[in-house]
Amino acid sequence: MEVMIEGKHIKNNSDTLVIVLQGVFSKTNEMYAKSIVNGQIDEESVKNLHNYYHFMKLSQRNDKRDYLYLKDYYSKLYGWYIFDHGKFIYEELSQKIEQLIMENNYQKVYLVGSSKGGAGSILMALHNKFIDKVFAMVPDLRISTDGFGDSGKDLFFNNDKLFEEQVKNIFNNDIIFKDMKYATKKTSFYFFTGVRDYGFKELVNFHRKLNEVLDINSQLLIMPTPEPHNPLIKNHTKLVTSLIQRLDQDILWNEDEFTSVSDNVHIATYKAIGMQ
Repeated sequence: MEVMIEGKHIKNNSDTLVIVLQGVFSKTNEMYAKSIVNGQIDEESVKNLHNYYHFMKLSQRNDKRDYLYLKDYYSKLYGWYIFDHGKFIYEELSQKIEQLIMENNYQKVYLVGSSKGGAGSILMALHNKFIDKVFAMVPDLRISTDGFGDSGKDLFFNNDKLFEEQVKNIFNNDIIFKDMKYATKKTSFYFFTGVRDYGFKELVNFHRKLNEVLDINSQLLIMPTPEPHNPLIKNHTKLVTSLIQRLDQDILWNEDEFTSVSDNVHIATYKAIGMQ
């Protein structure tokens, strides 16, 4: 079945496109997935859930860009923009986005995503030759599906254990870098995370590989606070929104917001932590 692009495309006659990928919605969990499998929640209701777009205020505050708010309505619930009920879709999805970019003659393209949207944005950038920058917030490189139980495994992986294993280890597989030699631009990656995020170690290792092995510009912005995964975004929306708004700039952060501990690792200061 052909991979479909669904979402909201806001056009402001700009040559710059910001693509925003959705995270998980708070109301979805194991019971929600089970209700879908049992036919207690209809397809239209799940689709309506995806009509809520994260970071919609970006397009209201900056009309000098175009925006594509991309839905993750795959596997009848979510697919991390990577898979759809037991098959990989990230390459085909990236090709679809390439077509949209060429049809609209966009000169600059930025990807923005948090959690599963962050994971999807990374893979899309690795397979889309037109991406300038990626801003991935607490990207879910583990592909954490445990919160959806056995019904999630049914929806996401079609109960295929081998495929599930391939998905869970996709960011450790060098095959995801195979298309980079065809890129017309050298993409820069910006990661926002915290020391208490469950995926902190995986992200640090991935960031290090981009820099040290693949010679790709990757910048790691770290919150030294005790906040876990979701609060790292919800408690710092003003900060992350300001970072997204600066994607047109060479440096996304101010010196008084982040202290650089190396050329590509930066730790949030009290000013950034307290930004409300």
